[in-house]
Amino acid sequence: MDHTTARGTPPLTLRTLLSLLLCVAGVALLLVHVPSVSLTWDTASEVETAGFNVYRRPEWDSSVDWVQVNAEVIPAAGDELVGASYTLDDDDLRPGRQYRYRIEEVEWDGGITQYPEEVVVRAGLPSRLTKVEGAVLLLVGMGSLWLRRRAQPAA
Repeated sequence: MDHTTARGTPPLTLRTLLSLLLCVAGVALLLVHVPSVSLTWDTASEVETAGFNVYRRPEWDSSVDWVQVNAEVIPAAGDELVGASYTLDDDDLRPGRQYRYRIEEVEWDGGITQYPEEVVVRAGLPSRLTKVEGAVLLLVGMGSLWLRRRAQPAA
């Protein structure tokens, strides 16, 4: 019995659909960037504020010094009357581990105010691991399609 369509191509089987789905999922994971932690904060007003620094240390080891997350001061976006909203993504983390963060305000005159509030968050999936998974899924899907094509009898 001939298993081809009117154009002479093999019909779409469940195995072919699964292989294509693996390829699509692999490409999607390769294109997606998943930050491990996304920090957001708001200010009510920013009097004489030049910007902010964000610091992190591992929750599991309080003997480790605080490390500045941002390479440069995050510029203030608000003013004396109106504050602003800020977001900083931190993906230089170990997945599944907890980290403690705090914010420091930098004044135009060089003064610094370290706020006592701290937040503890758990790091999610790092983008490097996501990229590896995407590549593996893409290779498995393409390999399956190639094997299926190779197993077809020549016309």
